[in-house]
Amino acid sequence: MSTRQPDRPPFRTRIAALLVDYALILGWMALLGGASLILARATGSFYNWLELGAIGAQLLGFAVLVLPVGIYLFSTEASPHQATVGKRLRRLKVIDAGTGGRPARGQVLVRTIIKLLPWELAHFSIWHSAALAADGAQQWPGWLLAVTVAANLLPVAYILMAGLQRHGRGPHDLAAGTRVVQVEAG
Repeated sequence: MSTRQPDRPPFRTRIAALLVDYALILGWMALLGGASLILARATGSFYNWLELGAIGAQLLGFAVLVLPVGIYLFSTEASPHQATVGKRLRRLKVIDAGTGGRPARGQVLVRTIIKLLPWELAHFSIWHSAALAADGAQQWPGWLLAVTVAANLLPVAYILMAGLQRHGRGPHDLAAGTRVVQVEAG
């Protein structure tokens, strides 16, 4: 094995890989939307997730959207390829930042959880806002506005950190002790 430190990929390569993975996620979301339409046609109405309460709706959303995406991210980055489909197409992989070797499954799990945190914060704010609106609330509490703003700013911060941080590490990499590198052709 080479002792040379793998190269930091160009920022545009990381973005291209992210876009491929988001296209796959959007495909999953389209399948969920199609299933919802089929169920609505069969039953005559769309299911009102808020009947479960804001937390119940958030948990259902987690189960059908966030958990499958998390499983995709974890299973692909913990695989021998150490990369999602987008990363593989762009010749990238996730490594242990300290050793340069394959990250431990625990590292990949931490990376996945931190990566999905803004998504889950967004779902939290959406369902709590929808519940307030359904109850006829005229004002939103300041804490909910703060969560909503954080959910929207965190992804921008994650991307900027990956682009500007010396080794191209976002918060998910820093927390997990990982980094993304360019794989040599061959």
